[in-house]
Amino acid sequence: MPRYASPAGPLPHTATRAMMIFGVNPMRGAIVRLLSRHSEGMTSGAIHRELNATYQTVFRHLQELEAAGAVSSDAGEKRQGQRVIYVVDSDAVRAALAGYEDYLLEN
Repeated sequence: MPRYASPAGPLPHTATRAMMIFGVNPMRGAIVRLLSRHSEGMTSGAIHRELNATYQTVFRHLQELEAAGAVSSDAGEKRQGQRVIYVVDSDAVRAALAGYEDYLLEN
């Protein structure tokens, strides 16, 4: 069973219930939520400090979210030594949620 890092603050009951039902990673949800509140974007360091999580955990989730298209960055192929700004793609997140809902409820 995977071990999940959790955000420091409490989640609303409805979000907690949905995460339990669908096995959603709470840290990944916290990153998407945080980025959605910061339309100008944030660095991985700022995200890890805000969520009180390890840098490695946040960076790994950002990589996976970016690969899935839910998050984009201003970095090109070479990221070493750069200050990378991550921004949530709200349309991609909404489309993913709608697609999952359609699948679950056979719409």
